[in-house]
Amino acid sequence: MTGPYVIGCDVGSQGTNAALYAADGTLAASAYEPYDVAFPHPGWAEQDPRLWTEALHAAIAKLVRDLPEGPSAVKGLSFGSQLDGMVLCDRQGRALRPAMIWMDRRAEAQAAALAGRISRADFYRHVGANLDSSHAVFKALWVRDEQPDLYAAATSIMPPGSYVLRHAAGVLAVDYSNASSLALLDPRTRQWSAPVLDAVGIDQALLPELAAGTQPVGRVTAAFAEATGLSPETVVVVGCGDEMAATLGAGVFAPGEVCDVVGTAEPVCAASAEPRDDPTMLVECHPHADPDVWLLENPGFVSGGNLRWWRDQFGPQERDAEARGDGDAYDLMTGQAAGVPPGAEGLVYLPCMQGAMAPEWNGAARGVFYGLTLAHTRAHLTRALLEGSAYALRDILEAMRGAGLEVRRLTIVGGGAKGALWRQIKADVTGLPVRVPTSVETTATGAAILAAVGAGVHASVADGVGAFVAYQPEEQQPDPERHQAYTDAYRRYRDVYFALKPVFERA
Repeated sequence: MTGPYVIGCDVGSQGTNAALYAADGTLAASAYEPYDVAFPHPGWAEQDPRLWTEALHAAIAKLVRDLPEGPSAVKGLSFGSQLDGMVLCDRQGRALRPAMIWMDRRAEAQAAALAGRISRADFYRHVGANLDSSHAVFKALWVRDEQPDLYAAATSIMPPGSYVLRHAAGVLAVDYSNASSLALLDPRTRQWSAPVLDAVGIDQALLPELAAGTQPVGRVTAAFAEATGLSPETVVVVGCGDEMAATLGAGVFAPGEVCDVVGTAEPVCAASAEPRDDPTMLVECHPHADPDVWLLENPGFVSGGNLRWWRDQFGPQERDAEARGDGDAYDLMTGQAAGVPPGAEGLVYLPCMQGAMAPEWNGAARGVFYGLTLAHTRAHLTRALLEGSAYALRDILEAMRGAGLEVRRLTIVGGGAKGALWRQIKADVTGLPVRVPTSVETTATGAAILAAVGAGVHASVADGVGAFVAYQPEEQQPDPERHQAYTDAYRRYRDVYFALKPVFERA
């Protein structure tokens, strides 16, 4: 393996993963640096932004130190950074307080107040995003209301991606996908939305300059080069949000392709050649990492987290077997579920353990097993749990179709992509073929593709995807008979949810 090389960095909420790729897309090395999230009060989630830059220094230094050709062989660097976070900085780029990250939900009052000035439908129409406190603009409004002195001292409001970009290159900019997570960008024009800025009372001068994710912004600063060992000639490329990077790193950028990211939560993203509105507002519209593409996106319901809860609470035998080296606990549990017929013989699971993001956004919804009889076994409940996530996925795909997008295929990434039974259930429930990339580090891969394009190593995003992304040879196909059985079971799942909706709201 020889250079040139590029580095893609996944700047997440639990840690930063930096990955070194050769120009042909071969993963040469990776390094991970963990850090913590602070939860000062219920509903709050904060992080010191310096943790991100310190992790970048350490992880990149490990990659560069072991590179036989030396640091000059690294031509480009870019980032896939956590979305929906907010950093308030002074003129020198120093954070005035800890970043409020995507998990932070303290700004419910600010979201409710804005809903009194602009309707939820109008807000969605202007910025393609739901009027929901998860988005970063409401975190900025919370600081303005609760910490006015800090807000008055700020000269910039930025997402995490802009903070690390400024640290690496000395340039304050934001790509369209990260800007969209502020819920202040019109995804159609890719400009800041004047109606929403007026409604929230935020001065556009506080926001970073907009740029494409493939845009080179200069070379690394002398301080960043010294801290990482990179050559001072290394080109820094703007980058994008981590969800968009993961989707790009899975090869999903052609219209109709869908990326199903199965981790603790399950975000679902579909590529579109044009911006689209979902009349139900189940999916949001955001610019993709590729500046010529948009994403229809649902930010994710709890999915893999449900399966982990099921294993931890109800799988002691399987966990003991795994500890003895007698197999993977998840494989042992789902293996039993493989013998249960599709539809789990009338058993339905609603995957709403932390609220619902499908079939609608509803924070009051809760997880439910419905239809239990004495004939049902633990294997039935395991299968129903897997099927519940597949039904929620189908909800999202139906909303994408309602927005006018023809969905063609699922690409599944994340830890949940490992389960063959779960993949087949999703193919059968949705009626779509399912494929899995060979690389599990798709966020870093997507960032590396942007670095390669911005640094001139590859001519286009399509060329980069062709070099960096490959797939496992097996592709799950939907079975027509099982798909019909699941169509009936899917209707039952929706009937159960909407029948229980008044109960959720009363609770």
